[in-house]
Amino acid sequence: MAPSKHHRDEERKPLLQGVTVVHDGGATSDKPSSTWMPVDAPGLGDRYPSQLSGCWGNVFFSWVTPLMKLGNERPLESDDLFQLDPYNRAANVSRQFGAAWEQQKRSGKPSLVWALSRAFGFKFVVAGFLKLIHDSLQFVGPMIIKYIIAYLSDPTAPLSQGLTYAGVIFVSGVVQSFALRQYFFYCYEMGPQFRSAVVTAVFEKSMVLSAAARQQRTSGEITNLMSIDAQRLQDMTPYLHAVWYAAFQIIVSCFLLWQQIGVATFAGVAVILLVIPLMTVISKAMRKLQQRLMEVKDERIKICVEVLSGIKVVKLKAWENSFGQRVMKFRDEELARLRAYVFARSTSNTLFSFVPSLVTVVSFMPMCFWATRWTSARR
Repeated sequence: MAPSKHHRDEERKPLLQGVTVVHDGGATSDKPSSTWMPVDAPGLGDRYPSQLSGCWGNVFFSWVTPLMKLGNERPLESDDLFQLDPYNRAANVSRQFGAAWEQQKRSGKPSLVWALSRAFGFKFVVAGFLKLIHDSLQFVGPMIIKYIIAYLSDPTAPLSQGLTYAGVIFVSGVVQSFALRQYFFYCYEMGPQFRSAVVTAVFEKSMVLSAAARQQRTSGEITNLMSIDAQRLQDMTPYLHAVWYAAFQIIVSCFLLWQQIGVATFAGVAVILLVIPLMTVISKAMRKLQQRLMEVKDERIKICVEVLSGIKVVKLKAWENSFGQRVMKFRDEELARLRAYVFARSTSNTLFSFVPSLVTVVSFMPMCFWATRWTSARR
């Protein structure tokens, strides 16, 4: 990794250095112009993170250190920030997604999910493997603690045995931390790629829509696709793997509980089975509220676009108050639906946070009634 002092003191190149400018007449020049096309020169005169660190730098994210030190010394400016890596730039992301989408179109039934999977699936699989490592190692601590308690209860046990147990817990925690950090890094790197690909595809499609197609899709709907829906796609990226790792955690946890507390495990499983339908109902309600929210949002954006496009007529006819009331009417309805959606989401989050504690209490309550002899190191 390059030293932080070198990063701060090196004279930065102009952002457009190394960019070939294409003028309207087709002649090229090195001087900036109002019409220019950048050549695929890495960094556009600046550096990007992969140039500043190797393998270990990417593991420890040490390439952020110079930027943090510089920000501690003075306010950061736009020239201080890193350039995007080439594979994260909109042009390359759009090109990669476009090739995958063309393959989907040739199949007869194009799917956005499969197109994104073809374009960015490798990184998604790597992130899933890292999450599997993290979730598997989460169970190492509780299992080893049982042996540590047994070791402390045995005065004849060798010291090396205890050190081995402690070392396993330490290494497990370190690997968990690294795996989880890399998992989120990959996910949050894929999110903007998904968003950039969808926004670019929708924008390019909107530029070639026929007159008949424009009557079926309003400008508000297209704007929402590029702003709201694409952002939702980016936000959900870290949770896509929850489809499998939630089931993995539940199955392994129930198996380990069965080994420790026997049939009392079914009490906790019963709570989970009772909560699942409730969470399903809340999820369906949230989906309906989200659809209703998007409908009124489309109407609000549509009326705003109409007002702005005809602002001269509105001002000439003194219709500001009339159109303002119409916009506020849609806005008030949008806020009411947004309030209902946020309430449902808060209820879901509260229930999701409360369930683990409830499962723990319900699972161990039968042990009290059965008066079973119990020790922490029970095998």
